[in-house]
Amino acid sequence: MNPFQLLWSFDGRIGRTAYAGGLLLNLVLMIIATAIVEDLNRRWGPIAAFSPMQGHLPPLLAVVVFFIWANMALTAKRFQDLGSSGWFSLLLLVPGLGFIVFIVLLIARGEDKDNCYGPVPSTSDLAPAHHLPQRPSRTGIG
Repeated sequence: MNPFQLLWSFDGRIGRTAYAGGLLLNLVLMIIATAIVEDLNRRWGPIAAFSPMQGHLPPLLAVVVFFIWANMALTAKRFQDLGSSGWFSLLLLVPGLGFIVFIVLLIARGEDKDNCYGPVPSTSDLAPAHHLPQRPSRTGIG
């Protein structure tokens, strides 16, 4: 699964490793994007004291909305791996409950069989199983 599909698509399933990796990638990208917006604001735009629309608030809000979307997509795919609806990702918006959901999704094991949301995630969680190299048999037979 490529990073764009991992972070911004609501389709499919991901395992615990891909979920943790996606959250980390999302956090790093958000820090970088926020730093860029802050740097551009410091260099090119004075912040008006009483007018947030002239300051850095709109670009920062855009960054936050963009990365909340990614977090919701990751969580929806993780819920789908558990066999639940991706709509449960809206629980992240409830103060206090979001952290509990995050911990549960890192611990809970996904379904071991295909479900209506897709096939079982591959062992690497990040690449489809058919792209993994095949180990040769020790017996020499197929």
